[in-house]
Amino acid sequence: MIDTFNGALTLSQTFFRGMREAPDVVRRGLTLVLFVGLFVGGVQAISTMITNSSPDRVIADIETTLAQSIQQQSLTATSASQREMVQLLKENSAGALNLVRAVMDLPTPLPRPVSVILQGLGLMASTPLSYLGSLMLTVVLTHIAAQQLGGQGTIQQMLGMGALSVAPHALDALSFIPVIGSTLSVIAWAWGLVILVLSTSIVHRLDSGRATLAVLLYPLIGALLLLFGCCAFFIFAIASGGR
Repeated sequence: MIDTFNGALTLSQTFFRGMREAPDVVRRGLTLVLFVGLFVGGVQAISTMITNSSPDRVIADIETTLAQSIQQQSLTATSASQREMVQLLKENSAGALNLVRAVMDLPTPLPRPVSVILQGLGLMASTPLSYLGSLMLTVVLTHIAAQQLGGQGTIQQMLGMGALSVAPHALDALSFIPVIGSTLSVIAWAWGLVILVLSTSIVHRLDSGRATLAVLLYPLIGALLLLFGCCAFFIFAIASGGR
């Protein structure tokens, strides 16, 4: 497992070629996804349980987030309506926090420690499934695009090798850290994308250009369709409003 994890992160082409020919390529890839998912989910579960164990801590976090949001909106408010909205947020922030505090004080079916532990266990169990669901969709679309571009690999090889792109997401375990966490998540996503392109290139024996196109083809088509759909919706809404 550690060798698979290190080989993925270091982008070792010798390792990638060896794994492509391995008879247990799917098992090794999915085991890596399970390992990373449990690690990230475990760290996030502990962080969540620590935060939710104290209602005062939860309210303090919400208060900090709300204050930061109001400050950002104050800096970007340029019109009178925007400034009025910011002023309303400032005036009602104390009431909103009191409402949150009242909700936190409501009785629950289970004692708070038990509910907090169950919430943490649920988060830990759902994280690997979340990674697996995203991976399956990405692998299927990439495999179809790669075959259309002349690829020769199998779906089993693509699934096992594509799973290596989850390895950098071990950095998601630090996503609870303000500012740094989001930066690390972006790094993990970009690193995983590079691994997926390399995996596609080796599995389907494509050059880097066609492998990159295979990875990005259907997401780009989906984004364009979404853009056209939004434009069509706004045009229709404007035309309807005019009538």
